[in-house]
Amino acid sequence: MEAFKDIKVTIKEEAGNYGLFEISPLPRGYGHTLGNALRRILYSSLKGAGITSVSIKGVDHEYSTLEGVQENMIDVIMNLKQVKFSTKSSEPAVCKLSVKGKKEITAKDIETSGDYEVVNKDLHIATLTDYSSSMEMEFTVESGVGYKIIPTSGRKEIGVIPLDCDFTPIEKVSLLIEQARKGQETDLDAVLIGVTTDGSITPKDALLDSAKILQEFAGKVMIAMGMAQKEVEAIQEEVNTPQVEEVGTVAQDDEIGGWKVEELPISKRSKTGLLAGGFKTVADLRNTTATELLNLPGFGNKSLNEILELLNEYGININN
Repeated sequence: MEAFKDIKVTIKEEAGNYGLFEISPLPRGYGHTLGNALRRILYSSLKGAGITSVSIKGVDHEYSTLEGVQENMIDVIMNLKQVKFSTKSSEPAVCKLSVKGKKEITAKDIETSGDYEVVNKDLHIATLTDYSSSMEMEFTVESGVGYKIIPTSGRKEIGVIPLDCDFTPIEKVSLLIEQARKGQETDLDAVLIGVTTDGSITPKDALLDSAKILQEFAGKVMIAMGMAQKEVEAIQEEVNTPQVEEVGTVAQDDEIGGWKVEELPISKRSKTGLLAGGFKTVADLRNTTATELLNLPGFGNKSLNEILELLNEYGININN
């Protein structure tokens, strides 16, 4: 579709587990359409990993107490639910924890296996209050999507405590729709989407995975409507892959510099003055000065302020 050929994704901010991305320009109305779809997928459909069952030596059920442990078992289990893992495996794994002596037990004490790795290693699990105290656990860690509820059929094995598990690696998604501009076109949308993860996936990869899921779903709808698999694949191949850019990259600067003066959203008087002075593109304005512009025929303070405001909007400053 012609209207989507110039879509770009700009990384506005990326720090730790947070990323802010701008998707633009979009036809009016598509900001909400695309933004809400991506937000729903981010929250509900990305793969994560967590503990789905635990057995604790000396503990038969979650209402038990363990000598030498400050917390009750319900508090310990609630802490275990917050342990986050990163993995590329789809198979479950068994992890262990064995600690002795007076100390704080954290997630870094978990001995992982397979392709699983603890992300939030500083997470508090329990506190041993005596030098003779000990705690031994064995976990089942699984990867999955969404929220897994404890089966209503009950436990299959005595001493094994099943856990609810929230697999989603996304902690928060913010969404803002703003007006975008492309040359003289101002009736466009820009999606600003902020993604905060739990650290098991980067915000950029999370957004990319959600876009892949959206594309895959759209393809399945087309096939269900009777379109041949080859036709669907051909359509997907024709789609221009959005370019991902950092703020202020050379690619972005080159694009803005290539904008023609005659297409800029400024008054006719300002355009005429710039063209008469030999300024044909925005790139030509980068090396000029405010004084030089004021010397152009019919170019006064009003025209100068109009140009300065426009250039400043795109991060371009000219000298006095």
